[in-house]
Amino acid sequence: MKIKLMSLFVLGIGLSACGGSDSGNTTTNRPSLPPTTIAPTTGNLTPLIDEANIQIFGDSQTQAGSAIGFALIPKGAQQIDVISWQQTAGPALTFLADNSQTLGFDVPESGNYSLNVTVKLVGETQPNTYIVDFSADTAQQKAAIRLDHTASELAKVSLHVGVPDDKTIRNIVWTQIGGPEAQNIETQDEFIFFDAPSVTADSILAYSANVSYTDGTSDTDEVLVVVKNVDFDSSGLFYGNNTIVSEDMYAYRANSPFKDSLERCVYNNYIPYPPVCTFRDLPLIGMQTRQPSVQDVLNRTLVSHEWMGDRFADYLQNSAAGPDMINLLRGVTAVVISYDVRPSFYWAATGAIYLDANNFWQSPTERDTLNDQPDYRSDFGSDLQFSVFWRYTKENDNYPKIRIAKQNRVARDFSDVEASISWLMYHELAHANDFFPPDMWSSISQDTTPLKYFRDNGTSSDILSATYPLRSSEMHELAQVRFRDTTPTSTQRDYRGTDIETFFTPDIAADFYSYLTAPEDFATLVGHYMMLYRLDAEADVAIIDGRTSNDEPLVVWGQRNRIREDSLEDRIVYAVSRVYPELNDIRGTLRSLPDPFMMTPNQGWFENLDISPQTLNPFSQNSLNRWLGQKDIERNKLTPSQLKVLEKENTRDIHQGRLQTEFEN
Repeated sequence: MKIKLMSLFVLGIGLSACGGSDSGNTTTNRPSLPPTTIAPTTGNLTPLIDEANIQIFGDSQTQAGSAIGFALIPKGAQQIDVISWQQTAGPALTFLADNSQTLGFDVPESGNYSLNVTVKLVGETQPNTYIVDFSADTAQQKAAIRLDHTASELAKVSLHVGVPDDKTIRNIVWTQIGGPEAQNIETQDEFIFFDAPSVTADSILAYSANVSYTDGTSDTDEVLVVVKNVDFDSSGLFYGNNTIVSEDMYAYRANSPFKDSLERCVYNNYIPYPPVCTFRDLPLIGMQTRQPSVQDVLNRTLVSHEWMGDRFADYLQNSAAGPDMINLLRGVTAVVISYDVRPSFYWAATGAIYLDANNFWQSPTERDTLNDQPDYRSDFGSDLQFSVFWRYTKENDNYPKIRIAKQNRVARDFSDVEASISWLMYHELAHANDFFPPDMWSSISQDTTPLKYFRDNGTSSDILSATYPLRSSEMHELAQVRFRDTTPTSTQRDYRGTDIETFFTPDIAADFYSYLTAPEDFATLVGHYMMLYRLDAEADVAIIDGRTSNDEPLVVWGQRNRIREDSLEDRIVYAVSRVYPELNDIRGTLRSLPDPFMMTPNQGWFENLDISPQTLNPFSQNSLNRWLGQKDIERNKLTPSQLKVLEKENTRDIHQGRLQTEFEN
């Protein structure tokens, strides 16, 4: 690791993100496994290919149906400039990261395979090509760790081991079998999470997982991770805030006129603080055109994997919300989609929107490339006795559909991907157009930086807060506990759901998360309006305290379509009109949307999914089936392990956005 030493700092940067409180519609649907044994060791790894300047690691023999990988590192202090993998023989393989030092993939059939990897080192004038051969025996179902990949030193890494459908896991033992020792190791069911070690040269880290099953059999698989030696600025924009980002980022459109600026200005470990890129380097899209095309947006897109840009392009071209997003994206300098953005956020320091690629995946192989690290806010506010759940619904079903367990390797259809992306982007782009309002684009100097402009000018959310302030001091203070992890007082620890009802319901907030900051309040209003207006997706909010007789989270108070409350109308009209001035008659449209109506108190959160203004349906097995995402439920009751998973997911995926915390002015 090379670090440019400078004094550390606390950023005074507007960093806002998407939101809501506890999203009670998420679950992984996987059983809770027994504690995992970890036996970290280090040892020597033998390269498959050892040449003058590079080494390649991996296995020359495998089985069809397995997940394998090959990893390439330069020798000594040399660095890789360009790398590309191509298949030259064997049944067709699918590569989702063919420009990375690590190539991980599934082997579909038995046979003989051959790959070419073309490498150009820094300082070389010509690349060299190396041949990697391997063979696969007859298909054999076994445990498979996904995915061999590359990570920056000190970055967070996740690995997942999948097992055959007909097997039930009894125990998993993860063992480091080579390379510098991983740090801060944690396990959760089939996952292992750790921080990549600090290195002085690109290195290989290897793990194995030994999976024992309840039938007495066992499996073992191995995985490779390249840990890249990275140049850091210790007080840089990202590293100075304890964030290490991927080095494998590139402009989605190779011929984009903004390629160099994208790769230099918005997402790397050496962006200085304060940033030096101006709007001349990377202007807001709206500073150049009021009617951008899909291609204008894609020319501003930076990705870690090409499939992420493909999914984004598909969404912009085919979603009912696509035209909205193209217009709202006028307020950004760039769109960053990466496997290691978790959670999503918008940052005025760069004027860019940073999107968690977990919202974009469609196939299981695309999902394999993602980082599954839990949200760092998972345990915030754990001392509070109440929760506030939220969700979007459509036709009395969750929208998007319930989280699919990674183990199931199920694909998502376009409607689910659309739903997952839309609520996130409406919220994030409300932040962008709050900090850089449409009526100011033409007057912004190209010679200023996004950060300087943000600090020198007010925001629309400031005006919203001054004109239509949220009144409950109790909810404001509780939001700091729940979303910023401030220590609760003894009074706050004693609050029950009925107390929260008296604080929240007379006020004019759309959700609990609205109380965190004025920008989050503003963006929540815009997001809820646009989801209902454009996609017929209705927002639920509910205060939860205790359990029902079916062991569901118990609704103390809940409401669907709260934004249709008369008391919120002026706030919504103001926020939406400031973000999206092209929309006509926002007030009239708002009044034409579905009325608000109440959930049934003292019933379960899932019982209150299939509801209407006229009738509130009793608990049905179909509602539970939809939530669990499976066709056959043996018991008309949530098991303790399912409830544990639900609560983890509620706090882990509060929203896909990063809190402002110390980044706020």
